[in-house]
Amino acid sequence: MKRKMLLIWVDDHRKTVRMVSLPLIILLLIGITILFNHTGGVKLGYSHAMYIPVLLAGFVFGWRGGVLVGLVAGFMLGQAMPHELLGGEAHNSGNWLFRMSVFALIGFLSGLASDSARTYQQRLKWLLEHNTLSNLPNRRALVKSLSDYNTIDDEAHTFLLVVVCCENEIELKSAFGNDVIQKTILQLAERFAGLCGDVKVFHTDLAQISLLFRINAMEIDPLLVRLLEESREPVVYNCLQIHIDTRIGYFVFNHADELPEDCVNMAEAALIVAKQTSRDMVAYNPAIKTETEENISLLGQLKHALKKGELALHYQPKVNLDSGKIYGVEALIRWNHPERGMIPPIKFIPRAEQSTLIDLITEFVLEQAIEQLSKWQKAGINVSISVNISTRNLLQPGFTDFVIRLLAQHGVSGSLLELEITEGSLMVDVEHTIDELKRLTQLDITISIDDFGTGYSSLQYLHQLPISVLKIDQSFVRRLPHDQGAVYIMEAAVILAHNLGLKAIAEGVENQQIYQFLSTLGCDMAQGYLISRPLPAANFEQWYTQYEGVYHTAALP
Repeated sequence: MKRKMLLIWVDDHRKTVRMVSLPLIILLLIGITILFNHTGGVKLGYSHAMYIPVLLAGFVFGWRGGVLVGLVAGFMLGQAMPHELLGGEAHNSGNWLFRMSVFALIGFLSGLASDSARTYQQRLKWLLEHNTLSNLPNRRALVKSLSDYNTIDDEAHTFLLVVVCCENEIELKSAFGNDVIQKTILQLAERFAGLCGDVKVFHTDLAQISLLFRINAMEIDPLLVRLLEESREPVVYNCLQIHIDTRIGYFVFNHADELPEDCVNMAEAALIVAKQTSRDMVAYNPAIKTETEENISLLGQLKHALKKGELALHYQPKVNLDSGKIYGVEALIRWNHPERGMIPPIKFIPRAEQSTLIDLITEFVLEQAIEQLSKWQKAGINVSISVNISTRNLLQPGFTDFVIRLLAQHGVSGSLLELEITEGSLMVDVEHTIDELKRLTQLDITISIDDFGTGYSSLQYLHQLPISVLKIDQSFVRRLPHDQGAVYIMEAAVILAHNLGLKAIAEGVENQQIYQFLSTLGCDMAQGYLISRPLPAANFEQWYTQYEGVYHTAALP
């Protein structure tokens, strides 16, 4: 609203300047002419005063106005104006024609300079409101358009702000160069412009288009369906048809309560959720903003929390189904926030994995886990500890060397350490990942695939990976034994593991029925709340001592 009022003020100011300048110029022309007639004509050189209205005209009205006023000024000081007032001597035609030419030239140059400055200013304004890659209006122009809409006076229509991004941007650039993004944006913009009569298209990021629709509320859902279909149609580049992976976030509003910048932020927040959850389309709701602010706030405090000792490890036991032996634990991080209490890992780990903070967290967990192994060895508690790591950790230079140093520092054998890697993350850089995992297995470290069955992307590399354990995701385990689909998946996973010479462990075992079914199925190991919740180190030691290292389901109440 303030921007709109400012632009209106500027336009009104320009009109006022022109309205005031025109009569002023006329008065100056007449006044200077009368002055010369009463002060001795043009002989004394007072004619230079005529530059004032000529320059003013050029500055205000441009080169055309400057030339016109220059000619008028020259004519007014022409042959009708005597060369000397006392003698009545006239000056020749060449004199006043030269003077007229000089006045016109001064007016032209003044106007030309003014027009150039104005053109440059307009160019800067255009650049501020357009993306130079596509020449489409940019984010600033979108905010301006939103501020121009008066939604209160148009209650029959709803405003729909849609943000569409090309998710495979990096893949396209690596294959075809930056020019492919420009072509893609232009083609998508042309398609989207034909979807609705009242739509404005904006290029708000390198591979992102924003669309502002003014439509009836009943038309929104069909429009979004068509928009998604159009966005997924191939684009043409150098006679090739190229597939585009798109995600969409949108925000619907019909009140003037929201600030323009907030409307854009809300639509983009929905887009971020769509990208993070791999959903085609997400509508904005207030919970998104709250969750986003919470995640950002937590990440901002995470590094400080590491230094202050607010993070600690809890350990969840893992048992052999045949013998009941408690052979290991999984180290799970917990954050005891001084104000918010215990914060579950799901609140901060997924976002931390997308940032450099995951390196600090993994280093912390490994240090704590290996140190705890050393303490348990001395106390006669012979269990291994598994630690979750990401492919980002494996891609970090020096990660394997860091693990080697920790094991040597605490005098712990690598056979007591297990590293769990999620199935989906293995595909980031397969060759490098395999090389690093092989280095780790040379230390007798056990490698397991976590959440197996949720990605299926690792199947083609499974025989190449130096792994020992498949950890079957709890989303299947918890549905046993009544969900036949889950039963088939479990059977297939266990058979696959055994055929590859691997062990199978099921996580999420929460009741006796699942435990017994897994044992019947031939699954090797189990982990879950039935056996024990994650426990602090001291509590685990008591629990382990209570069972004397062997878990007995019959002992449970």
